[in-house]
Amino acid sequence: MANPTRQSPQPDPERSQLDSYCLAGRLSAYFAPVRVRQSRSQGVSSSVPLFDDIVMPGGPLRLGKFDCDARRALFAAVRLARQTSWDNLRSPHIFMGLLDDPDASIQAWGKRLKADLPKLLEQFIELFQGEASETVRLQLHREFLSDTVLRMLRDAWNRCRERGNTRITTLDLLVSLFANNSSVVADCFERVGLTAATLVEVAREIEASNPSDPA
Repeated sequence: MANPTRQSPQPDPERSQLDSYCLAGRLSAYFAPVRVRQSRSQGVSSSVPLFDDIVMPGGPLRLGKFDCDARRALFAAVRLARQTSWDNLRSPHIFMGLLDDPDASIQAWGKRLKADLPKLLEQFIELFQGEASETVRLQLHREFLSDTVLRMLRDAWNRCRERGNTRITTLDLLVSLFANNSSVVADCFERVGLTAATLVEVAREIEASNPSDPA
């Protein structure tokens, strides 16, 4: 399959698959109703200038900017993208990577939402079966990142620095994923009654209860 991000005249296959998933109502089965305090804004500020980019000049991702758990999630995202026959890394793969071997913060986020994270991951894997005709050597490199993923990673780095930290955490990735207006994952959750604001607020509550500067 040709690179989906470069076929603007055609529907985005990632979004089309999520549309089907949401319309079927399957995602809602893995979340119980939840009420949280709403913040004034769930967005990620872009006021911090990019003194150094998340991507190196040659294209490789600067993995040193991520803590161990976040790096593990990124590697899992690549593995799952390969496993499901995609030729690039998209926002659902990042989400699946966070769920694959969730750290304490992601587990707490899921518990607060009363979410069945293993089942949720299973359903996303089942849904996101790509059509790559041959095995693609996916890497954490600009060439294989969708525009949405690249923007999300940059937002996560900005967010990390705004909080005075030196390494991107899994919650930085999660918040940036759901705060991104182009994220089809956020759009999907919106359709089953969980707004991006709710998902981000829960993540912030978890973050506030466990403040740390990841090494």
